[in-house]
Amino acid sequence: MVRNRTPFPKVGDFIIGRAVNVEQQYIYVDLTDYEGLPSEEFARGMIHISEISSRWIKNIRNFVRIGQVIVLRVLKVDPSKGHIDLSLRRVNSAQKKKVAKERKYAVKFDNILQFLTETEGVNMTLDEAWDQIGWPLLDNYKFYQETIETLKENGDEIIAELLDIPEDIKKIFMQIINENVEITTVRISGKIKLVNRESDGIDRIKDTLTTVAGIVENPRETRKLDITYLGAPYYRMEVISKDYLNAEGIISDVIDTLDAKIEEHKGAYEFIRD
Repeated sequence: MVRNRTPFPKVGDFIIGRAVNVEQQYIYVDLTDYEGLPSEEFARGMIHISEISSRWIKNIRNFVRIGQVIVLRVLKVDPSKGHIDLSLRRVNSAQKKKVAKERKYAVKFDNILQFLTETEGVNMTLDEAWDQIGWPLLDNYKFYQETIETLKENGDEIIAELLDIPEDIKKIFMQIINENVEITTVRISGKIKLVNRESDGIDRIKDTLTTVAGIVENPRETRKLDITYLGAPYYRMEVISKDYLNAEGIISDVIDTLDAKIEEHKGAYEFIRD
């Protein structure tokens, strides 16, 4: 179960549910991450047959079986009655992967807070850890993955803003983060061939490389650009980022910078991707 501040999801949310009853026109789903009404063990939602698939449905059981865990989109919520209308057909494969991944990070975040409360010298319940650390951190970030990875990268600055938390608790929390969180990165590498036949061509090449190397400001473990000398006229370049989209954005900035510098310095370049 993933903690939520509210007993019901919001319209438009992508959530995870478990099918508990399949009828001719409806599928009923337990939303175990939400408390629902006081009389319920969990919030419960309903998927109408029209929201199961865009294809014609002969037998609803061919699409969802009892016990199956599925990613759904919230269409309508009536908290007073506990009614939640859900859609299966309005969720694409990319959204399914994103929701499943985010849920893993949510569980990890809860485990980190649990580790904190179980550490010797920490007099704090899990609920207190959420109220004093968990929820305040999540107020600043949209996703659990973003929260955890930002803590790994810049945690000391972020945790310092939690003024009501004793310094020793902050230190222990950051130690748990550093020991238990690893950020997956991607790498794109290649060679840059730089040629300049002007009398001060070496200086112009140095200026070009310095400008390119400065594209990534404040480089860190999960976002940096390294350039190393291979042997004239070749230089090796490696881009590290948390995802391919961001890495490709850095590569695009490199190409734009090379274009501008080569025009300025009257040289020539070639970028050869590995």
